[in-house]
Amino acid sequence: MKRFVIILMSALCFFASFGTVAQAASDNLTPNNNESGDLGITIDGNFDDWADKTKQPMQHPWDNDNFKYASMLTDNNNIYLYILMQPVLSGGDTKLQPDGYTLNVGGKVFNIDLNHHSTVNLNVGEKKAIVLDIYDPSTGSYDVLNNCVYVANQYINQKMGDGRTVKGNGYVFEAKIPFKNLKGISNTSGQNISLENTNLWSGKLHVTGGSTGPVVLASTGFVIAIAAVLKYSGFSFKKRRTV
Repeated sequence: MKRFVIILMSALCFFASFGTVAQAASDNLTPNNNESGDLGITIDGNFDDWADKTKQPMQHPWDNDNFKYASMLTDNNNIYLYILMQPVLSGGDTKLQPDGYTLNVGGKVFNIDLNHHSTVNLNVGEKKAIVLDIYDPSTGSYDVLNNCVYVANQYINQKMGDGRTVKGNGYVFEAKIPFKNLKGISNTSGQNISLENTNLWSGKLHVTGGSTGPVVLASTGFVIAIAAVLKYSGFSFKKRRTV
């Protein structure tokens, strides 16, 4: 019996750690920002509340110039998004991209667009509130939200062909997407969430606010561990005699 307990505990430790490793590997397949609690983000066009947030350099693999620095975070109420257009070389793509954002929340897809599919023209240092458009292709519903997106045109550092650093300008926007406006999902940051836009980059931004992966995997591992221990320890259930 003592041997049985020792083998069982060892097996459980192994499968529990395996579940954690598997989830970590899965999260790292795509750029991942995972935040919870009070993020301190206000959608007001100031962008200073993003200074301490991790931003991923997103691009197409064939394009080493047109970088977009992006961050996606969640709390219990909203998905937050930040995208800065900052090409390395002067003359690159700096305009706001209003179309083509595909948001996947727990397997349910939404099409996200900005400003009714229209770009904006702002002076450097100018900011503007624009609308957020949410389309649900599964139902055909269309939702327009105000006070959820701010865009600005700001100075950025760029390079000339001869290597000199110059001041350029690029567009940046911040947005919040309330979970309550994403119909058909649970109102929780524990969903697996991804965002892609092939107009801007290859791959996906990815955020997970929960740990359902390790829990499911560890549960599966628990069953496997029990079966393995019973098999290799020689343990068997004896049939009860009937009189």
